[in-house]
Amino acid sequence: MEKNHRTIRSRYQKALVFLFFGLFITVTARAQLLAPTITVSPSSTNVSNGDTVTFTIVAHCNVGVLTSLSCVLTNTLTKGTVPTNVLFQTLSGVLNIDSTITNTLTIKNISSACAGTYTVKSSDLLGILGLSSSVPITLNILPTVLAVPGQAGMVANGFKLQFSGPIGSNVVIEASSDLIHWAPISTNVLTGGALSYIDTAAKANPSRFYRAQLH
Repeated sequence: MEKNHRTIRSRYQKALVFLFFGLFITVTARAQLLAPTITVSPSSTNVSNGDTVTFTIVAHCNVGVLTSLSCVLTNTLTKGTVPTNVLFQTLSGVLNIDSTITNTLTIKNISSACAGTYTVKSSDLLGILGLSSSVPITLNILPTVLAVPGQAGMVANGFKLQFSGPIGSNVVIEASSDLIHWAPISTNVLTGGALSYIDTAAKANPSRFYRAQLH
């Protein structure tokens, strides 16, 4: 008889464990369905120095628990802060049931300090439900080639140009006489981050303009 009682008690305890585990899984799954969601457009982009870019951030909430959005930038320069030229329109108030709010992340006069991964995060009211969502936004700055004015000028056999840029980059130098029509005059690799070129045709042209770009 005692053995039967122990068997029944053991089965009862196991049933309680399975019931608790099942309830935990169900609550967790439903909680995830209630968690706020974030979509960003574009999710990543490549820009040049001095550009302005705007990301559209859409937050959606199934229930009225989302109160605000936060944004941090992760890179070696800012160490988790947001540069002063980054304007993040924060969401205020509480999202009602099945509602959506659109915000923007605008970055002006982009520099290397702005490059990296921005993480936009939404959280529920006071963290009571422990629900949150986060979305990464990647901003890459395209490498550029720069003229070195102090090393440019007429020499014996033409006009000397010098450019600097990322090591190993392929640089195309173009020339124009009217700033409208451009023609490539040289393609070279930036060895050691610098490139010198002498345009021998400059001596036969009364006016000559130059530009260079990476290819």
